[in-house]
Amino acid sequence: MRSSRFTPYLSFIGLGLIIMTLAINLIFHYGRGLDEGSLMLLSVANAVSLFFTLVWGLFGIIELYLLLISNKKLKSRLDTGRISKEEYMKLAKNHKFSFVVNISYLVMLLIQLGYVIMNWDEVNI
Repeated sequence: MRSSRFTPYLSFIGLGLIIMTLAINLIFHYGRGLDEGSLMLLSVANAVSLFFTLVWGLFGIIELYLLLISNKKLKSRLDTGRISKEEYMKLAKNHKFSFVVNISYLVMLLIQLGYVIMNWDEVNI
């Protein structure tokens, strides 16, 4: 994390994992014309990707914590006069984008967790 900018790399990776998991899940559900071996491999890939994506959510929570700390430091820098109001507004806009990405990732993660809980018998690891 740089002092002037914060990019939510872990959330971007998590969003990519969610998209990959969704693609595997859709192929598994709508790939009924495939043979049994392919469906078993897709089932295992679906379960592993669901598990890995949910575990990756810990990094999203850590990143949210780092964002909150960085935002607090930015506000204290403005209060002490170490940065100007214009620079603060530019950096606050960057932080707002990072918050939107991180919170949207965590919301998608909660939806995925709900899916896993509702379909626990279908997710066989």
